[in-house]
Amino acid sequence: MRPIFAIIAGSATFALSPTAPSAAATVKTLFNFNTRQGAEPYGKMILDAKGDLYGDLSVGGKITAKNPYPAGAVFRIAPPAGTKGWIQTVLCAFKGGTDGAEPTGGLLADSASNLYGTTFLGGAGGDGTVFKLFKPTTGKRAWTKRILHSFTGPDGAQPFAGLIGDAKGNLYGVTTSGGQFNQGAVFEVTAKTFTESVLYSFQGPEGSTPYGGLAIDSAGNLFGTASTTSAAPYAGSAFKLSPPAAGQSSWNFTLLHAFKGGADGGSPQGAMVANTSGTIYGATFGGTGMGDGTVFELSPSAHSATGYSYQVIFTFNGAEGSNPFGDLALDTTGKLWGPLLNSNDVNSSGGLFVLSPPTGGAGTWLQYASYLFNGTTGGYSPYAGLVLDSAGNGYGTDFTGGAFDVGTIYKFIP
Repeated sequence: MRPIFAIIAGSATFALSPTAPSAAATVKTLFNFNTRQGAEPYGKMILDAKGDLYGDLSVGGKITAKNPYPAGAVFRIAPPAGTKGWIQTVLCAFKGGTDGAEPTGGLLADSASNLYGTTFLGGAGGDGTVFKLFKPTTGKRAWTKRILHSFTGPDGAQPFAGLIGDAKGNLYGVTTSGGQFNQGAVFEVTAKTFTESVLYSFQGPEGSTPYGGLAIDSAGNLFGTASTTSAAPYAGSAFKLSPPAAGQSSWNFTLLHAFKGGADGGSPQGAMVANTSGTIYGATFGGTGMGDGTVFELSPSAHSATGYSYQVIFTFNGAEGSNPFGDLALDTTGKLWGPLLNSNDVNSSGGLFVLSPPTGGAGTWLQYASYLFNGTTGGYSPYAGLVLDSAGNGYGTDFTGGAFDVGTIYKFIP
């Protein structure tokens, strides 16, 4: 599993590209969810050293006498042993109410393999929670859940995205609403004491309703997106939030880019990802002529007032899928991986993509691989981003479809 703090693996800085040919790719369904064990995943999974996958499910969960109507679950799925298929274990089923409900953001793991996440609803205030799952101690099997914070509105409300952490164990995230202006907020939950504080409340013109999670660099700067703005609905923005300077107490907000829609892209929904050179990559759900979405980069620039220059590096045209939704992933060769919520085929079932950077750091990004779900076999509607293994495969979830029509886990082989 990833440690509590991690910068995504590096690559170089690359330049502009239009659409390009793609290679053949395959998808293998590994597991079919069912409502008795949890269903309809939104969040990105994590992968541990043994090859086990961990994630959350927005509805259902293991039904017990004490929890007859579970409101979402956290699961582990282990690779096949011998002739058996992948084996799912429900680590925690939420009860709703003060216990939390509808986990949608995926999970974060610390160096001791404890898990952290959010629920969109529930908690003492009804507006969602931050929770921790403690790994079982030696000789025990049960994971133990603790609610670290319950949102009430002014401190944020309804976190759709998951968490990211720093080297000290502090947790950071966003809420889609709440905060001082009820437009969403960026928050911190401190290590050890688990005290929550709002670092920034969105006001509307510079951004609102952040659905995607945060990225963090080695200096502790946070990077994220807002899905819309009051000035340009369905356009959104990208931002940087910097820790307080010496002698100050407030975090510093920088608007990196205000999306304009059309060719500029609009309505970013997933988390951005950074390489070791400081270049940040993200995707927009909308934009271009048919509203099929874009992939963009923010490159460090001494000539820009924000410190970054913006450009679109890829535009989708529908034929290879459209409307990227979940988090981007960056592999060690500089390729970008992501899910597409729609496509222009008869099923409009979504797809997957891998973009390859230009050779030598300048030129055109190419679509290295793509895959379209057909809506009839396996799953479809992949909201979640992909987690990558060392062999160059991606693992993700479909929100619906599969044997019981409530989602799947798949392996993407580009």
